[in-house]
Amino acid sequence: MPIDISGVESTLKAMRKFDGDLYKEMNTEIKAAMITIRDKARSDVPIPYPSYLYGWAKGNKSSTPKVFNTSGGVRAFPLYDSSEVKRGIVYRQGKTKTNRAGFSARYYVSNNSAAGAIYETAGRKSGASGQPWVGPKGSGKDVSRSNNPNAGKIFIGSMGPLYGKGKEQGRLIFKAWEQDQGKAYIAVIKAIDKATNTFNTTGGAGTKSGYALGA
Repeated sequence: MPIDISGVESTLKAMRKFDGDLYKEMNTEIKAAMITIRDKARSDVPIPYPSYLYGWAKGNKSSTPKVFNTSGGVRAFPLYDSSEVKRGIVYRQGKTKTNRAGFSARYYVSNNSAAGAIYETAGRKSGASGQPWVGPKGSGKDVSRSNNPNAGKIFIGSMGPLYGKGKEQGRLIFKAWEQDQGKAYIAVIKAIDKATNTFNTTGGAGTKSGYALGA
């Protein structure tokens, strides 16, 4: 879950250059707010594995058999290890690449493990029934080639509900973000507001900039 900032880059750049202590103080306050989201998401990681999906658990297995992916190739399905999923939920600071909507994130919590990403978003695109089933010898993209026509439905159903709306739904980070009810978001706004106002008031580089935040 990112905090997208537009219009504030020039101010932050000037603040880093002319008032490093203020910049660090602002980032410390932002980190404290965002860490609450990270920690809540980590606390919701199922231990040892979601519902009764014991076949997905890593245990002593090094990998699962290769399975068909949605493009018709083959790859190893990632195994679930709760400690790995927890470690993979991290807070990061630093500008990301601009997305299709024209936004870039400077402060964000991300889910970096493959198994964690699957648990986070399974069913978000396909729905509760999973991808259309075509069987092992079927063709097409975004389809299920499992031997079991109900495999997707069973797998997704074992994960529990998604939290959030539209493309911003999930079971860990997005759940934490929704249940936080905007407190972290507001704290980030206030931290940037306070630092920007202080920087502009005390002179700095004389840079003033408006900004907008989006999640």
